[in-house]
Amino acid sequence: MQETFEKNPDFATLFKKSLSSPRFGTYLGASGSNEKDALQLYQWNAKISQSLYIYLQSWEICLRNKMNDFFIWKYKEGWPYKQNEFVRNLKGDDRRRLTETLLRQERDRGVRPVSTSVVVSDLSAGFWVSQLSEKYNHYSWRYNLAKVFAHDTGLDRAVAWTICDELLTLRNRVAHHEPIFHLPLDDRRKKLARIVAAMCPATSAFAETTCNFGDIWKEMPKPAKS
Repeated sequence: MQETFEKNPDFATLFKKSLSSPRFGTYLGASGSNEKDALQLYQWNAKISQSLYIYLQSWEICLRNKMNDFFIWKYKEGWPYKQNEFVRNLKGDDRRRLTETLLRQERDRGVRPVSTSVVVSDLSAGFWVSQLSEKYNHYSWRYNLAKVFAHDTGLDRAVAWTICDELLTLRNRVAHHEPIFHLPLDDRRKKLARIVAAMCPATSAFAETTCNFGDIWKEMPKPAKS
């Protein structure tokens, strides 16, 4: 990248303009106002985000499907429509998320009810992570957590929720192309590996073989560490 901008000085100006001053300013501030270092940091941030994408995708898909399995076990198929057993116990934001998903899918598909699998794939990651919070202790997570995280007996609900909540923040920042260089990414990567392995060793193996985080992590520009 630097070689391209050195050969074409106008490119650096155009690139910074395309990013917008506020966005580039985040990287400039973290690089001691050195524009060359800021551009390197921006590139590294993009690469480290890319290195985590498939792992985060694996986490989100596995989590929602494991949670769906749990809800089917507890409430039977069609749980999104079970007002008295499931829906009435959802808290404000989560009930809104479910309602909006059902209305959107029913409208777009022209059928009611839509299948549970359609609802599961459309609900946000925030919905699924929220189900692990302490406000949903009526799921009896003390006894039932192993139905979602069967392969890590050291996990309790609080630890599982804390990890997933941190990963949700990371997932959202990656999805919206935001800076993540300031986060404790090495720690997040380890927790990501733990929580995926706790749900499914096969998914963990898939994610591990596609993740080049370690190589990119070693390339972190020095200004980002200060």
